Amino acid sequence: MTTDEARSTPHPADPAPPNSLRALFQVPGYRYLCVSSFIWHTTRWGGLFTTSYLLVQLSGSPILNQVVGALIFAPMLAGGFVAGVLSDRLDRRKLVRRVQLVLIPIEFAMFGLVQSGRVEIWMTFPFMFALGVGGLVNMTAQRPLIFETVGPRFGGQAMTIESTAQAGSAMFGTLGGGALIDHVGMGAGFAGMGVLLCISAALLWLVPSPRYATPRDPDARVSIAAQAAASIGLARRSRRLLATLGVTVAMNLFMFGYIPLVPLVADEFSTDAMLAGALGAAAGCGQILCGIVLSTRPIHRHGLVFAVGSMVALLGLFCFSTAPLFGLAFLALFVAGMGQGGFGSMQSLLAIESAHDTERGAALGLLSTAIGALPLGMVAIGAGAELLGTRNALMLSSLVGMAAVLTVVLRLRDLLSAAPETALRPSSGA
Repeated sequence: MTTDEARSTPHPADPAPPNSLRALFQVPGYRYLCVSSFIWHTTRWGGLFTTSYLLVQLSGSPILNQVVGALIFAPMLAGGFVAGVLSDRLDRRKLVRRVQLVLIPIEFAMFGLVQSGRVEIWMTFPFMFALGVGGLVNMTAQRPLIFETVGPRFGGQAMTIESTAQAGSAMFGTLGGGALIDHVGMGAGFAGMGVLLCISAALLWLVPSPRYATPRDPDARVSIAAQAAASIGLARRSRRLLATLGVTVAMNLFMFGYIPLVPLVADEFSTDAMLAGALGAAAGCGQILCGIVLSTRPIHRHGLVFAVGSMVALLGLFCFSTAPLFGLAFLALFVAGMGQGGFGSMQSLLAIESAHDTERGAALGLLSTAIGALPLGMVAIGAGAELLGTRNALMLSSLVGMAAVLTVVLRLRDLLSAAPETALRPSSGA
């Protein structure tokens, strides 16, 4: 039996057809892993919102908000590839657990600084970078861990649910952060995220060894340079993966930089933190709705959903930048979130299905590096907001983003193919 056939052969323990959500949640350990991942996402988005709101109170400068937003994604740009390689070589469960255990005291240290009144603007920078390291490990280690836990039959649904969970975490993180700030105080926003991270780490201990993990040789020694060459070769072999990376770069340069600016736009309508949190949660609501729809039906054109979702998201951002009323701004971000749902649900799956079993971490490392374009986009949008105004900067970014995505899709039409690539073998060096 070939490797590709083995990947497509149902595991004897799989109890139901691949589209059964009930069967998916019966996979041993998946429920704990799914909830743990959702909570971990919540701590990052809640931390970003709380820190952004703190900076609004300390300075009110759009560029500072963009800097902290950039720092939470900077590790992906700086270390995405290396993290992907390490993910393929190390025990992914242990890697995720250890990173979470390091982040917990960092969360509570930030709480102590804010609560004591000794917090300064510069302290938010290393805090955001630390949260970004957690996001990098989630992408390169936890997502392949999810795929290896449920297997290829449930992989598409599991990746869609993971993306939807991330959207839900953005909604609950911003709403929860706003509620804690309003009713308890600024420090409570950081303390709440620390408590949630403790729960996420505890749930991860209940996850057994993944059934579909590729065996690793603990004595194997593979150079980073050799794996770098193999990863570049993977991108060259797969035009579909190359298109995925191109659209991802465009979205992170021109779309997602709006997130730290939401409190500034919300401030035009009201100074209430809860209202700002509600506006920040609008995109999450749309992404959840899209994710629910996608997870309950078979999707054959993953790339088409990915590309169309990207264009809808950018169109929603354009409408948000011109909205004169709070209700219209909320609706625009809701529509943008639906587009983000199509983009995010297919993103990791497109990378995984374009890679061999032993290259999943490397493929997601390449994807993480593409996501690492976000800090550059955030800084550019922040500078534009300082020069042109927040709304004008968002409008210009959305228009350029739509042009960029359309260019990538038209030049690399393999992305729209109905038949996904399956486990491309790594080159033998011949």
